[in-house]
Amino acid sequence: MDNFVITIARQYGSGGRTVGEMLAKKLGIGYYDKDIIRIASEDSGIHETLFGRVDEYTSARRPLFGKKGIYSGELIPPQSKDFTSDENLFNYQAKVIRELAEKESCVIIGRCANFVLKDYPNVLRVFVHANWDFRMEKAAEKLSMSTREIEKFLQKDDRRKDEYYRRFTGQEWKDATQYDLCLDSSKLGYDKCIEEIENQLNMLKNK
Repeated sequence: MDNFVITIARQYGSGGRTVGEMLAKKLGIGYYDKDIIRIASEDSGIHETLFGRVDEYTSARRPLFGKKGIYSGELIPPQSKDFTSDENLFNYQAKVIRELAEKESCVIIGRCANFVLKDYPNVLRVFVHANWDFRMEKAAEKLSMSTREIEKFLQKDDRRKDEYYRRFTGQEWKDATQYDLCLDSSKLGYDKCIEEIENQLNMLKNK
């Protein structure tokens, strides 16, 4: 296997992003999170703020493409009135994800990358989750909010990720069958999570 990709979906406060950063550094490979928005913006000519809008807000409007809105990989041309639609913004991010998977080894955070790359043999799809108390504790380290506000924030973020994933994939974000490896960081700790991912990656390489 010339190159490999690890996609990491994660709950806020689970440390999934930290695990991804640590893993990429340890393996000496690329790490992509919001960089994908920048690259997609440069590729499409669509301003980054529009990509950020879709990131933060997923409407309940009827999707424009595919059966039930499921991502199909087709880009909407610039002359179309739907060129800057939420669907096409997702399309361009997915295009970037596919191109990364084809040319280099890297870690990709979120953005339904596990679904976009589900048919790629060189991809390990990981979901990092944690118990509620752990997530509350980690969120409190980053957010200047009351306990109640943090609770609401986590609940809202879970709903946002779930709605985003369902809208563009037709699947459930927390469904274990969407991933090759599900890890509870509150039980394992970050280092053990990395060890488990490396073990699975070695098995993938040796197939």
